[in-house]
Amino acid sequence: MPNSLTAETIVIGAGISGLTTAYRLHQAGHTVRLVEAGLHPGGLIRSHLEEGFLTEAGPNTFPSSAAEILELCKQLKIRPRATDCKAAKRYLFLKGRLIALPQKPWQAFTTPALSIGGKLRLLQEPFKPRTQTEDISVGAFLEKRLGREVVDNLADPFISGIYAGNVNDLSLPAVFPKLWQWEQSAGSLLKGMRQSKKTRAPKSGIERQPMRLFSFTGGLETFTQELYRALPPENCLFGQSVTHIEVTETGYKLQTHQGEQFTCRHIVLALPAHSAAALLKTLSPDASHELAQIHYNGLAVVHFGFNRADIPHPLDGFGCLIPRREKLPLLGTIWASSLFPTRAPEGQVLLSSFIGGAHHPEICGWHPPKIEHLVLDNLQRVFKTREPLQPTYSQTIVYNKAIPQYNLGHLAKMQAIEAALQKHSHIHLCGNYLHGIALNECVKSGLAAAEKIIGASK
Repeated sequence: MPNSLTAETIVIGAGISGLTTAYRLHQAGHTVRLVEAGLHPGGLIRSHLEEGFLTEAGPNTFPSSAAEILELCKQLKIRPRATDCKAAKRYLFLKGRLIALPQKPWQAFTTPALSIGGKLRLLQEPFKPRTQTEDISVGAFLEKRLGREVVDNLADPFISGIYAGNVNDLSLPAVFPKLWQWEQSAGSLLKGMRQSKKTRAPKSGIERQPMRLFSFTGGLETFTQELYRALPPENCLFGQSVTHIEVTETGYKLQTHQGEQFTCRHIVLALPAHSAAALLKTLSPDASHELAQIHYNGLAVVHFGFNRADIPHPLDGFGCLIPRREKLPLLGTIWASSLFPTRAPEGQVLLSSFIGGAHHPEICGWHPPKIEHLVLDNLQRVFKTREPLQPTYSQTIVYNKAIPQYNLGHLAKMQAIEAALQKHSHIHLCGNYLHGIALNECVKSGLAAAEKIIGASK
């Protein structure tokens, strides 16, 4: 006989968004059960220590602007660790060499990443007309305002490095809402930036602190593990995949593939869009349809350890990005042991590379040894090593559906999903496909779902 368990809220999915939702509800005194198909909490956030190398399966850091994460760290009594100060420096592999990227707006006029013509084109930005359409791709928007060279040399590698996406497919208002707001309100990115700085200027006269990046001594999994430990263990079920949801007189009934049954008043779907779509197919066909249309790009993450002496570059920064015009499938590499020196044994370095994405989706179908061979070949070209690189450590993780793509029409899609779920006001969505893929946006998404439930219970 299957068990029947009751809770005020069932959170389906124990990634960062689901864990945050469950934690906040438990903190508010709500009865909440967390149901996860996998065997571990944290989703893609997994930190792995092997042979002295500490690697991340998913995100690597979060910024000092992540107020919600920092507040949760205080509540959980865990202390984030800042990256080395040199991590602010970023590199670009352009025209066969590594060059430092501009760190301040005025440095765009001195960087070798742009030609004289490209720099002069920047001066025309304040005189370009405001965008009249409701949506526009990142590539089209930036080409209109800043020129094609900025798109090819700067925006394209940045988008590939963050979203593993195509600069001509992603929606500017969805991906860079601040840029969109600046242009729409001030008519110019430069004017909008100036107005924003005036608005944010500290009244006390104290200068704003520069942005720092953080993680934890044991990796980002420290954060998700502490969220999980703050929950009653008996209310967290792993290895249970919800297969069916139906409406009851008092709320909802859920069933898992193992025959477990749950009844609840609220459901939080903290799942990838396609998984949420499958569960909503009968309850809300319209929402299910929209969710199923959200595309995810594949990505392979390759961690290599090397003897420090084998890498001729000083590795004095966060890492490097690679424009598509360089004709290398490698998207970029994080110099992980430059961020946190203890992530590699003494005398060695840890480099975490990303390959695949929108422009090379076929790579995610390859066997790991073939992927590693290609990454090694690309790294040799980036660092210009005389001898073939010989890694002392390797680890490859392949995600066929890694990062949701905020393609053109994304904001309209979000509105359509919200409208479709109005008939089911006790079903809540959270995750990185909604309003931002960054770690803090996932946390904010989970907190927002929890606050809706708390508010509805008052």
